[in-house]
Amino acid sequence: MINERIKKLLIIIEGLGIDKVFITCVFILLSIGLVMITSATLDQAYQKLNNPFHFTIKHSIYLLLGISFAYVISHIKLKFYEDYSKLFLILSFIICILVFIPGLGFEAKGARRWISLGFITVQVSEISRLFILIWLSSYILRNDINKIFYKSVIIVLFLSSIIIFQRDFGSMFLLILTFFSLMLMSGVNFKKWLSTAILLIIPIVLLVILTPYRFKRVISFIDPWQDSTGAGYQLIASELAFSSGGLFGLGLGSSIQKLNYLPEAYNDFIFAVIAEELGLLFVILVIFTYIIMITRIFILAHKSAENGLLIGSFLANMIGLLITFQAIIHMMVNIGLAPTKGMGLPLISYGGTNLLCMFICIGILIRIQIENKRKISQAVQRGY
Repeated sequence: MINERIKKLLIIIEGLGIDKVFITCVFILLSIGLVMITSATLDQAYQKLNNPFHFTIKHSIYLLLGISFAYVISHIKLKFYEDYSKLFLILSFIICILVFIPGLGFEAKGARRWISLGFITVQVSEISRLFILIWLSSYILRNDINKIFYKSVIIVLFLSSIIIFQRDFGSMFLLILTFFSLMLMSGVNFKKWLSTAILLIIPIVLLVILTPYRFKRVISFIDPWQDSTGAGYQLIASELAFSSGGLFGLGLGSSIQKLNYLPEAYNDFIFAVIAEELGLLFVILVIFTYIIMITRIFILAHKSAENGLLIGSFLANMIGLLITFQAIIHMMVNIGLAPTKGMGLPLISYGGTNLLCMFICIGILIRIQIENKRKISQAVQRGY
């Protein structure tokens, strides 16, 4: 019975032109996330909330909500992103500013990044970042990239400055990194791109050096044992998780570091928990799954360009870069190759705004796949 339903679903997916390899990778990562979040939170949830499945249930709700988002967005024509690109730009700034409104935005752990909608808490920088990149994809398409490069830089830096006031350096850095990479892929003059990138490194370095807690993180990253109970604590716990996991891991549910040692084990450091419980071989499997999924996204971008679906090509490249950099930064932080920064692992870390944004991206990618299929079908019909 279940096999028949799966076969019917695969036939529908194939008929729509949806990439089965891509969907399989997404399903694998989401499944790993659900299992590992359950494993990472059972003990803490029971101790603090008397419900071991509290976080699992909440994450499942986010998953169902995200799937609904992806389904709806997959039915929105790509032309919508061209026609209403300016609206995405305006909304990216409005949403980012909402966090500073008293009573709507609130502060947690020294940062003011969230707004409360009662039933859900939203991290505004996540949505703003995605919206401005959607606008950028359309803006590049409609203009000469070398003529609008500096104007785009100013607009992105303006939004980045608002995000910095929210004390969200990671989101700001990810936005700038994705922006410059997308510009380079889109064919901007390399000398112009390089000189601007070098100039921007100076204020970014100053933001780190002149902010005590950020500078402390950099120092602790170089030698975490200098402040083993302070700034270096998370990195040490993460490295211990990797070292104790070995090749095959301690076994699912057997992590020691998740037991009140590794902060945000179900979110910012879930990669370390995977390594400790399931081992190096499973970590390689996770990385390999990301590589396949991201490769399929960039192949989709290339196919879209060949089929004349340029907006689809720019959007796919943007999403591919966003997922790539977020995954790399998360993994590097967990392994100890980058200073500690709160950033979830795409499709795996505990649900919230980032997971919903990932589902929005999946919905857009599915739509690009559907419209590519239609373009090919129309070309074949014209051939006859």
